[in-house]
Amino acid sequence: MVGHEVRLERMLKDDEKRKKQMTLPLIGAIILTFLYIWTTNVFLLYAMIFFGQFPALYKSWHRKKLLLSFNEDKRYQQLVRSEFLLGLTSPLLVLILITSAELEWISLFTFVIIAFIGIMVLLILSFPIDRKLKEIDPLHVTGVELGHVQFERKKQKRRKVNG
Repeated sequence: MVGHEVRLERMLKDDEKRKKQMTLPLIGAIILTFLYIWTTNVFLLYAMIFFGQFPALYKSWHRKKLLLSFNEDKRYQQLVRSEFLLGLTSPLLVLILITSAELEWISLFTFVIIAFIGIMVLLILSFPIDRKLKEIDPLHVTGVELGHVQFERKKQKRRKVNG
């Protein structure tokens, strides 16, 4: 098994690498958003989902691969895969809702409510999975820990730059 500090460093390095790779798709999503507002073509909306969600899915995929390399326990690996599937559900939910709204099966108001509730539920469900992973493997780096370390390192960088 890999130690907690080694895991943390690998995850920080992987996260930094993925952030750099997300720049172009983010720019593409912004451009497509402006095009959609200008033309209101539904196919651009689907392209926006692809460009907007693909980087997050790509990052989630690499996180899954990295976490699976840390522990070979079957329960741990099953929960890591469940966490990834949960992340995959979000863009699928949005895609289904947009299709439903375009086919006029649901109103725009219903779309917004279901999208908000659905995405909030998916985000809330990720916390218990992370907690269970920590119970199975005490060396597991949770998302909260990772975010805290990233915040502290950015703060230290700013202090060095500002003197």
